[in-house]
Amino acid sequence: MSPDDRRAAIVDVAIPLLREHGPGLTTRQVAEAAGIAEGTLFRAFGSKDELVQACATAVLDPAAAVAELGEVDPSLPLDDRLVAGVAVVQRHVEQVVALISVLHHAGVVPPVDKARHRGPGDPALDAAFTALVGDDARALRKPVDEVVGLLQLLALSSVHPLMSARRLDAAEIVDVVLDGTRRSS
Repeated sequence: MSPDDRRAAIVDVAIPLLREHGPGLTTRQVAEAAGIAEGTLFRAFGSKDELVQACATAVLDPAAAVAELGEVDPSLPLDDRLVAGVAVVQRHVEQVVALISVLHHAGVVPPVDKARHRGPGDPALDAAFTALVGDDARALRKPVDEVVGLLQLLALSSVHPLMSARRLDAAEIVDVVLDGTRRSS
């Protein structure tokens, strides 16, 4: 296994453990769960802090969400594609919030890649979500980037613990964005 693959495998094991145990997680627990010696863990990561930072970086990376958006069946009706897309974004945000919350309460500052976080949104995530709309963009009253922005904003705010008293499910979000809230007259 290459060093990068080993690091990624250890991070994959450590993330759920970090959510469960917080910063009190020991390198021994991670090594045991990964089926490796603790020395192997320290050859991959110089310190526990380096491992925790790698976990935070991995959770913040939207690549898995982008890949999952790419797996949505393009032959589904628009509503179903968008519901699947909103659900992906909601899961990603929930994972980020869960880990960042644990780290924050322990005084650990997650890494910030200033080159990637220049403003709202992630270009790859936006492009993958826009691809879900596809040719159905013609059926929308608003430009597709605005619709995608609204869907992502509502997905984020519906699961963020400081923004919503009630979790909206993906179908509710898509319904509001595509059909609005006004009754037909």
